[in-house]
Amino acid sequence: MTRELGPLGDGVPVVLIHGGFNELQGPNSIKSRWLPALQDGLWYHGVSLDPDDVGVVFFGDLFRNDPEVPDSPQYLATRREVALSLEELGDEDVLGVVNQAVNTAAFERTVDMVTTMSATPDLAERIGERYDRVVGPRTKVVVAHSMGTVVAWTALCHRPGSSVHTLVTLGSPLGSPMVFDSLDPLPVDGRGAWPGPVQRWVNVAAVGDKACGVPRLAEKFGDRVEDRQVDNGVRAHNPEPYLNNAVTGEAVAAALQG
Repeated sequence: MTRELGPLGDGVPVVLIHGGFNELQGPNSIKSRWLPALQDGLWYHGVSLDPDDVGVVFFGDLFRNDPEVPDSPQYLATRREVALSLEELGDEDVLGVVNQAVNTAAFERTVDMVTTMSATPDLAERIGERYDRVVGPRTKVVVAHSMGTVVAWTALCHRPGSSVHTLVTLGSPLGSPMVFDSLDPLPVDGRGAWPGPVQRWVNVAAVGDKACGVPRLAEKFGDRVEDRQVDNGVRAHNPEPYLNNAVTGEAVAAALQG
């Protein structure tokens, strides 16, 4: 049975895009956690946000394993290759931080995520369809976290007619060599493309967030990127402290007011 996700529409003013390891979540549960944090960030600037003006691009289910469907030989072969590659990375790249995980399950989930990305030919198209069902002419700002920043950047690069004014990236691995060198579109002369129609790009990196790889994206995408640094305490890569700080709040507030 095919599940209909709903027709294309005019979008909502604020769109949130999650990162990896959200396969056990859903758009409503993510919104229930992220929206209060974003509202706290906007509070610093005297801006309120109607929940109906916020949407979530959800694609975590595309990475959720189905135990009733056996893995194909190609998937299993790819998984073995991915596991070996990640074990060899150490702390040299963004995915190498999994070697510092406190349990085997975290590593296994990372292997599954990367394998799905490598072994699913139409994955990018399916994620793009999810994006187009949330982002529309009314969308002013896209706020993306972690690997969701790759989704947001890619979508904006391929949609030059989009109305999105501001892109806010949180804990982004876009500058990490493994990610940067495989972007679509590919970098030219070591410089990544500007994300299409976006007029302002604010990149927020937390102190100690090793998932960022290269915290200052201006080094890879040009001086127009506004790189900001925040302190998320021991929750360096978590989305909520990224969302509830005044830096993120300013970027979203300015887009809504502008």
